[in-house]
Amino acid sequence: MLGRFGKDAGSLLGVEIAHDSIRMLQVQRRQGRYRVLAWAQEALDVPLHADWSKDYQPLIKALRSAYLRSGCKRPQVAVALPGAEVICKVCSLPAGLTAAQLEERLLADAERLFPFPLEDLAMDFQVMGASPQAEGHVDVLVAACRQRSLELLEQVFEEAGLQAVAVEVDSIALRRVLPAGNHALLRVESAGAALHTWSDTGLPQRQEVRFAPSEPCEARLERAVQLFRGVTPQGLMVATQPIEPGWIDGLQQRLGIPCDQFRALHGVRADVKELSLVAPSMALACGLALGGGQ
Repeated sequence: MLGRFGKDAGSLLGVEIAHDSIRMLQVQRRQGRYRVLAWAQEALDVPLHADWSKDYQPLIKALRSAYLRSGCKRPQVAVALPGAEVICKVCSLPAGLTAAQLEERLLADAERLFPFPLEDLAMDFQVMGASPQAEGHVDVLVAACRQRSLELLEQVFEEAGLQAVAVEVDSIALRRVLPAGNHALLRVESAGAALHTWSDTGLPQRQEVRFAPSEPCEARLERAVQLFRGVTPQGLMVATQPIEPGWIDGLQQRLGIPCDQFRALHGVRADVKELSLVAPSMALACGLALGGGQ
């Protein structure tokens, strides 16, 4: 189930569990164009802690409320695990193997690839294409996490009356909403910032910094810039709601690359003006909803 890379995820309700809110978005594709069917953004009464597994009843309450407010008619959802909980690697394997043979080879090497015991391993993979480094081989993108992380996520959604039928890696879902090219995505939230980049092989990379509650805007900007050490994208999209004054210009001056505000609903028709105001914060929910449709 983990990292289904969008398979079977079309028309599902994309759900992000953010630090301070629940964000939901469902789209429909017709004649190559997308339109919003349902959406909601529900503030959490108490911001989530890093380990919310000890008390997730407030989260269940918020999920129920957001789902009712969204107007969505289907309880099936696509959700993402944070990149910090998932390990992604690219493996080179002989071309021509069946899916079962690929899985067998990867499981046989799982103890070397991932720091999880096999009995607590959830893994999925996708063939990316011919390997440029090894003739007669293909590059395979593999994602793995602890099985108990998936089980807890499924339990939370089940108790909220929803069904998590597609679980993905956040960086993989986010790449769907970016323009073509070597772009990076910087997501800025009240609690911190996360930089998402992708290698030539499609391997997602995620770096994160946490903000102190009283940290000045200028200090937050400087700490976000530090995430770009060793990273040289052709361009940067900045997803934040609301946009901090001067952030786009400040990043562009410090990084020396084109920077622009990210609009998650680019290419998706939305008739609700209110939705356009919160669109940048819906980036992940939008990427999850688009899964399977591209």
